Amino acid sequence: MINIVDKKDIMALTGYSESQASSLIRKAKQKLVQEGFDWYKNKRIGRVPIKTIEAILGFQLQMKNAIIDGGLQNAVIIEGEQNT
Repeated sequence: MINIVDKKDIMALTGYSESQASSLIRKAKQKLVQEGFDWYKNKRIGRVPIKTIEAILGFQLQMKNAIIDGGLQNAVIIEGEQNT
């Protein structure tokens, strides 16, 4: 399964600012267009494959709390706190 991220996901995964995350999305889109994926020329597309972001950054991103997968399968429960 290909994981797709937007700037909010990048901000959560990396701690980067909104402008840095937007810049990463733009660079990823340019890279994808160069690879032949003309779909990413569209200004309205704001989501890119996480593998492309990882290639630009040079390291692998860890998906905490399954933010990208849409569930909380790997969520950490802090002792003493209640889930409501």
